[in-house]
Amino acid sequence: MSWEGIDHMLDRVRGEADRIALQCGDLDRDGRHRTVRSAKLVGRTRRRWEEAEVRVHSLWTVYAALRAVVDRARDLRASADPNTPSALTRLLDGPSVALPDGDGPGARITLAEAVARATADHEEITEVISAVETAWDALRPRLAELESMWSDIGTHSDMVGLPEEAHEDLRAELAGVDETIHRDPLSLVVDGHVVTTQIERLRVLLDRTRGELRDALRMRDSYHENVERLRFAIDDVGRIVERARILRARVVAKVSSPAAVDVHDPVPALSAAVADLDVLRAEGRWRDLGARLGVLQRAIHDATDDAREREASLTRLLERRAELRGRLGSYRARAARLGLTGDRRLTELHGAAHWELWRVPCDLRAATVSLSAYLRALQETSGADFPEDGTTSGAWAPDGGSDGGVTR
Repeated sequence: MSWEGIDHMLDRVRGEADRIALQCGDLDRDGRHRTVRSAKLVGRTRRRWEEAEVRVHSLWTVYAALRAVVDRARDLRASADPNTPSALTRLLDGPSVALPDGDGPGARITLAEAVARATADHEEITEVISAVETAWDALRPRLAELESMWSDIGTHSDMVGLPEEAHEDLRAELAGVDETIHRDPLSLVVDGHVVTTQIERLRVLLDRTRGELRDALRMRDSYHENVERLRFAIDDVGRIVERARILRARVVAKVSSPAAVDVHDPVPALSAAVADLDVLRAEGRWRDLGARLGVLQRAIHDATDDAREREASLTRLLERRAELRGRLGSYRARAARLGLTGDRRLTELHGAAHWELWRVPCDLRAATVSLSAYLRALQETSGADFPEDGTTSGAWAPDGGSDGGVTR
């Protein structure tokens, strides 16, 4: 190798050795490295870290061997020995880096191979450290939220006089999650993503328990006010149910199909559940009262929504009948404007649709079919081209009106 080639290669390996030295120093000073190294890891995270520690040892060992060869080459370059070029060539281009016995007795690799090995070691170490830190960064805020909720539960439990072991199952599960997050965070990482299913399930349990305890405090401190609000809400349900029942009677009298929905009365059961609260209060079972309050509030809310939906469903049937009657009148008026009132086929179809819509009770499905047949015949007889939904233009709508849609 020429002196120019020797100097070029020597400069390059010096630079690589300096880079690796910086990486080793940065690794030693890296707070994340120290944190992971000092953690009492278990499970998958421990296995990954043990593999990384082997890489740390390898990195320092290879660097020391690499630096020794680079320093020897530097010293040779500074000497005046006539054999220097050939010796330097062997050092810089041959298997001059002696590895420890762990790589086999007398194992040697080239400087380029040593650089590649040290680089791979460093990348693997930093990848493991980064994976653990990333998992901790994602999991610790969630753990802090759980711990805050647990603290609230403890405070509320004391206020309602519950024993310390009242929520032992939650405490044990939280301790398990804490252990996993601090000591084996990588067990919660799948395909590079943190899986929080267990944490979320525990969060829901803690949140529900905390809510029940808050309700318990409200029931303890404002029992009569809370019960009165429940009764007012049940009265509202009763009024909606009564309206829906009256409306259903009208619908059944006027519409045979589709069948009118039934209207159930949940008020007696809800009122009985509220009356049962007095027993729990007399026994001082505030936690049970809080839980029962939440259940009743949800039940009343659901009953209200259900009654309103049934009322709306019944209203839609009457509105549908009125809509179909209006369309029939509109089509009849247009037939008259076009001079088609004497058309026998149209007259028969109009009569059939009219009979379906005005008979009591009426079949809205059959009426819709009859109305559609009348509309199609009107289109065919007039030769007009307009959308099937009944909207018209030009000669069909001199007043700029619209018929709306006809459901087939």
